[in-house]
Amino acid sequence: MVTREHDVTARRWLQPEAGAGTGSDQAFFRRRRDLVTVAERAVRALGGQVVQYLDVADNVVRRVTVDVTDGGERLARLDVVDSAAPFGLTVRELQVATGVAGGLGNQDIADALQCSRRTVATHLEHIFTKTGTNSRVTVATLLAEHDAYAAPLPDGELVLPATLLSLLHKKPRANPRTTKPRPALIGAVYAAAAGPEVVAMRRGDKLAVTELNARGGVAGRQVEHLVLGATPEGLLDAVEELTARGVDAVVFGNFPLGYARKAIATAAAAGAPVLHSMTGPALSDDVHADPRGLGAVFQVCSTESAYVPGLLRTLPHLDHGRRRRLAVLPRESTFDASIPEQVERHAAAAGWELVLAEPVPDHTRDFTSVVRQLERAKADAVSLSSFPEPTLRAFLTAAEPLRDRTLVHVAWSPASPGFTGRFRSLSDGLLWSTVIGNVDSPACHAFEQRYRAAYGGEPGLGAAAVHFDMVNVLAQVWSQVSRPWDFAAVRRQLRSVASFGVTGAHQFLGRGQRGLSYPDDTGDPTRGHPHLVYRIEGGTHRRLAPALLS
Repeated sequence: MVTREHDVTARRWLQPEAGAGTGSDQAFFRRRRDLVTVAERAVRALGGQVVQYLDVADNVVRRVTVDVTDGGERLARLDVVDSAAPFGLTVRELQVATGVAGGLGNQDIADALQCSRRTVATHLEHIFTKTGTNSRVTVATLLAEHDAYAAPLPDGELVLPATLLSLLHKKPRANPRTTKPRPALIGAVYAAAAGPEVVAMRRGDKLAVTELNARGGVAGRQVEHLVLGATPEGLLDAVEELTARGVDAVVFGNFPLGYARKAIATAAAAGAPVLHSMTGPALSDDVHADPRGLGAVFQVCSTESAYVPGLLRTLPHLDHGRRRRLAVLPRESTFDASIPEQVERHAAAAGWELVLAEPVPDHTRDFTSVVRQLERAKADAVSLSSFPEPTLRAFLTAAEPLRDRTLVHVAWSPASPGFTGRFRSLSDGLLWSTVIGNVDSPACHAFEQRYRAAYGGEPGLGAAAVHFDMVNVLAQVWSQVSRPWDFAAVRRQLRSVASFGVTGAHQFLGRGQRGLSYPDDTGDPTRGHPHLVYRIEGGTHRRLAPALLS
């Protein structure tokens, strides 16, 4: 299931200066070769310019936007989007208004449209009524403000923007204005079940977009935000919806790995950059294995394989009297056969013995047998993957009798806003960590204050900040390229960019274009995100690392 705000039919044609172009709807563009010709003319003549108009062929109104990069290798992007006519005008009224805006008299318009002069006068009366004016000059001004010139254009010498006339192969008489840059469009897809973590992600995204636009946008462009909610089963449909809308980037919330892999691959096939913070190692491994097909995918954080080494690094500072017997409970959906061997190697290096490595179904509610295994194994510490809260609650409830002698560590989940209030005594003493989250910095403190002011609640310790940063990473890259939709240039910039946000340093230097974790992947804290470790005491998250290890 996908939650949609509104339905729209959008088609895109990309035309390089040399060679053939490609379209998102080949059948449509084969039928409308005239629109392909517009893109071909644009890439030769309109470096660094944007032109918009309304196409009314087939008695259907479509908004056409032609945008051309500047610089050496030009690329034209032509977007054709089903649209409503401004002011409620009919197609015929749009054609008459375009003739008026072009400086034609009623008889000239009648000749061009093959109707009587009286019919044109009637249409003009309707136009005056709908636009609330009685002036031909004002009609011309309104069409210019709304880029509402209707093509095919009427015959005759028209006083319309020269760029528009040249694209539509008409002789210009004047060039009164240019079109504002098309907004940059971010598409985001989040879980339809809007729990606290999902709400925080969406709000982090929204706050970043709001602040960017308040500062004037990105390189003079406003940023638009198209958000869809999807069930795991509807995730692929949501991604196809976003790519059909012609988004300039896709941002993912957290989804089960089996659904996420296919959806990410589908989004990447469209060419737009894809950003996510899911930590399943398979996602970055996929990108590493297929850099050509998945080169648009960027993971802003490290993988969950860092969690056990981070735990082992922290444990000696907590209790020197413990035996050293470790159990791990990874999520079945992200489990890999190599996990036990990797954990065993890390454990041995830290002087610990791996006594249990048992994959757990993501949504299990019965941990009776798992707790018995932990008892038999005499585990001194158990580390869980990032589980949904109902699963984590079921485990903590079942394992409560063990917790006076077994330390429990969990990844990510407690970063969600209000976690300790929901879990109450079950959360007390819990050790947890994240490879990306809120850092102790002025930028982070200022973000938290602005979030509280905007939404009247706490942002939590990770989700909102991560998605706030993802939008700002995109904005920084877009400010350095000619056009947000020049995807090849955007991808090159993402691979070379170094930016600093609420969660630390963003550089996609890890395997499979992922972010780095400090100190797991790099000893330089300015090149990655700090691996944060907390212990919950009395309902408060007390940070142990990296401060504990400095």
